[in-house]
Amino acid sequence: MKINVKLYGTLSRRFPGYRPDAGLELELPEGATTKDLLALLGLSAVQGAVVIAAGRVLKADDALPPGIPAQIFQSLSGG
Repeated sequence: MKINVKLYGTLSRRFPGYRPDAGLELELPEGATTKDLLALLGLSAVQGAVVIAAGRVLKADDALPPGIPAQIFQSLSGG
């Protein structure tokens, strides 16, 4: 399945030529999970990557909804 992914925070710096207006067009197997998407991109939830699709935060083992764009945010902390 194809999925469009937009990156936020400093995550886009990892991908030379990344265009925020277009995002990344990726190919994943049917039934791919959030963990699969992050692995393909060389990211992990441990690094603070949060995946949102269809208006909800996805857990590592959640299946990605087909045809729905995903956003990956970098967790921030501070105070």
